[in-house]
Amino acid sequence: MANEPGLPDQLSPIRLPDVATLAHQARASALLARVRRMAEWVDGRRVSVTHDGLLSAGHIAIATQDFDLSANEIEFLWDLATELGFVEAREDGVELGSGLEDWPGGSDEMAIEVWGAAFDFVLTAGAWYEEDPDDDPDLDDVGPAAVFGLFVAGEYGMPREKLSQLVRKGLDRSGEDPVPAVLEQLRELGAVETEGTVRLTPLAFAVARESYVAMGIDVPVLPLTGQMTAADLLVAGPVLPVDAFDHEFRAWLAPRDPDEAGKELARAAAAGDAVERMFAVHLIRSTELGTEQLWRFALDLPEVRPYAKTELREPPDIAEVAWLLTDTLAATGDVKESFLPAVPAGSEQEIFDAMWRLPHPEAKYVLTMIGEDHPDKKIAKAARKAAFKARS
Repeated sequence: MANEPGLPDQLSPIRLPDVATLAHQARASALLARVRRMAEWVDGRRVSVTHDGLLSAGHIAIATQDFDLSANEIEFLWDLATELGFVEAREDGVELGSGLEDWPGGSDEMAIEVWGAAFDFVLTAGAWYEEDPDDDPDLDDVGPAAVFGLFVAGEYGMPREKLSQLVRKGLDRSGEDPVPAVLEQLRELGAVETEGTVRLTPLAFAVARESYVAMGIDVPVLPLTGQMTAADLLVAGPVLPVDAFDHEFRAWLAPRDPDEAGKELARAAAAGDAVERMFAVHLIRSTELGTEQLWRFALDLPEVRPYAKTELREPPDIAEVAWLLTDTLAATGDVKESFLPAVPAGSEQEIFDAMWRLPHPEAKYVLTMIGEDHPDKKIAKAARKAAFKARS
């Protein structure tokens, strides 16, 4: 599925607690406790609402005295209670809603679902309770922009001032900054921690990830450190920040024999895609794992053999050269930088004939790319013919 315009195809992997831990965090939400009290305030009271279910001005005034809150705060709590089904407006008044049955006493999955609905409400509507909507049509983008920035920042978070600057620049906003008000609502919900730097809580990471995946963004979930496989490591490596990956790699390597760790990575490289394979080779080369014994082991893995021969200074055959080029182009997508300097003039047809015969899953994609991007029309045509053969 294609993602939303302007959003990346992939974000860094994250590690999440189990469902029970996430549900415990959801049930601890101070905001949802207040919303439930707002709903229970209705019980035994004849409350009047407007035709569209909003709390009447008269009862807003009563509630401000009963709860010692501002009118905006009362409206916010009431609208959220309605959104969650904690209260239900009918023609003859208001009564407690069926949503109260699921909060907080429902299943762990239901607790997370209710919390997620509140999270969505705060993100898309929270800022509207702080400013006059007639003055700014972009308030409903403030919360999503702030959370996306924090999601990308990961466990490190970012300073509050930097977050405000990022959101206001992205939304081209001027005037009053609505980010602090939304952050306060998110903090009370249990979605952000605001001491020092601002960062998302694990629960917010989990719920936000589901939304991004639904938009078509790949957000891998890392297993617990002790359960990481070499394949998990290669999925994370190309997209994690350098310091974060170094921490993951050292934690993965610590309990393993170096020889066996190298073999695990080589086998995972053989089973992975071009990006993962090239990353694995780089990792092995740049660490103590890259021994002659390891590279000789890799000679028995067809997908890694061309790299092993290079390390052992054994000349690869034409099919292995074609494999290396296919991996490189599949990973970089750059014909000018990755193909032109690597292929001597006049040898292109030989390379294409080897490429289309490869069992490489991305051979036809790479040949098509060369056919579209190569500056020499004759060579581009030869690549397209080879791509046709690969498809056949």
